Amino acid sequence: MKVEEYLKNYIKSKSSLEHAFCVKNLSLKIYEDLKKIFPDNPLLDFENAHTLIETSALLHDIGAFFGGVTALKPHNKTGAKLVFENKIDGFEENELKVVCASIRYHRGSKPKEGKHRLFSSLEQKDKNKVLVISSVLRLSDALDKLHMQSVRDIILTYDFDSSALTLNPGINIMFNRGIKRVFNKKKTLFEEVFKLKICLKNDRF
Repeated sequence: MKVEEYLKNYIKSKSSLEHAFCVKNLSLKIYEDLKKIFPDNPLLDFENAHTLIETSALLHDIGAFFGGVTALKPHNKTGAKLVFENKIDGFEENELKVVCASIRYHRGSKPKEGKHRLFSSLEQKDKNKVLVISSVLRLSDALDKLHMQSVRDIILTYDFDSSALTLNPGINIMFNRGIKRVFNKKKTLFEEVFKLKICLKNDRF
């Protein structure tokens, strides 16, 4: 099935479709900024990165609309299963697994070696892709928590002395405390993967 067919068949809400594209754009921007800041980081250097990030972002909430109603099971798990069973046109098996695992871990529990079958079946290089993509998706998803696209662009800056990233969302987070709260909850995987701190502009660690 093509990505466009997933979106047409399973996402019926205009706001949900706009959210999917917003998360895609923010995720790609975060990835590109990370590449500029850390050009030698091997975690960020992988084949078809943009395609894998874009596809994972567009389909990250696909499980919430399976069957036309909100899924009874957590939508990240439902979405991963849906995509894995229906495949994605033009994707190799390992690429499909990376996307499905990234959908699985865009929220909820973090990847667990030996406990989560799909993640455990991946080669280490593909596990690293999942860690990068899913951790970036969590940040982007948090930034559009309200599905209102209030954050349309971001700028990442890095303080090498404190090993800390600052994400400027282009809005005053004092008036968007819901975004701040969810962002701080969902950023933990990112901080573990990249071994550094990240905060929103005008926030404190």
